[in-house]
Amino acid sequence: MHPIALALALAGLLSAAPASAQPYPAKSVRYIVGFTPGTATDIVARLISSKLTEHWGRQVVVDNRVGAAGTISVAMAARSEPDGYTLYMASSTMVVSPFFMEGITYDIFRDFAPVVLMVGMPTVLAVPPQLNLNSVRDLVTLAKSKPGLLNYAHSGRGTGSHIAAEVLSMLAGIEMTEVSFKSSTDAMNGVVRNEIAVYYPNLAAVMPYMKTGRVKALAVSSAKRSPAAPELPSMAETLPGFDSASFYGIVVPAKTPQNVIKKLNADIVTILNQPEVRERLLVIGADVVAGGPEALTARMQAEREQVLQVVKRIEAKEGKR
Repeated sequence: MHPIALALALAGLLSAAPASAQPYPAKSVRYIVGFTPGTATDIVARLISSKLTEHWGRQVVVDNRVGAAGTISVAMAARSEPDGYTLYMASSTMVVSPFFMEGITYDIFRDFAPVVLMVGMPTVLAVPPQLNLNSVRDLVTLAKSKPGLLNYAHSGRGTGSHIAAEVLSMLAGIEMTEVSFKSSTDAMNGVVRNEIAVYYPNLAAVMPYMKTGRVKALAVSSAKRSPAAPELPSMAETLPGFDSASFYGIVVPAKTPQNVIKKLNADIVTILNQPEVRERLLVIGADVVAGGPEALTARMQAEREQVLQVVKRIEAKEGKR
């Protein structure tokens, strides 16, 4: 080949080099969150996105896509290019929603690759002080003495408060009456007014009510005690196997390159281990896990199995076959 022709051919090959050959990230990254600004999901996402922006020198933009219990945002993320430039804020809701929503076309295990299990966020078993209960065992004893007379609140089927209450009933062998509210605030007020016997709000939300004595907290829903409230026992201390804490992690579209996933995991784990980040997460009741892709997959699978049992229990109660 003529030297000039060879030089032109080499230049063409170099100009056609794929973007993936560039150090990641080479441009801004979109971080899809399925809930509104100010929610726990959004707060965690914005903390991580700001730290990643500092670490990379590339903008990580939180994109709130709200609607249909988060399923709209999941479907959007599933359709995104698997190039590492779309992150999705995975949570318990991502696993639970397909059990309670119709028309779901995606499969979270088929259409996504796990990146990192960031934090766990327990809910709290809250009861009215007027019930004079001091432990989970006290509540179970009372519920067994009055089958179906105690009620529990939630702000929608499939929410953390709903699943936790059903897991309590399932593991303790008790029956409670379900009461649905329009919002978590309304559900909490039901406990304050002594109209609701059991509610599982998140830890940060219930703290002000605990401090003023308007509600009594009996335990956290995680398998272990929470560093944010170490004085509260875990539900598992009374009911072995109880673990209904929410989780937050990051997934990317399936077929995202493994080198990108490894870098994302390493950088986010580094951020999660920063003392300042841990302290800020602790304030909202989040316990840092900083686990790898395998840990996130295991947590999602455990969540799926638990919800499947809850759904079967609900269908049996409602006479569905």
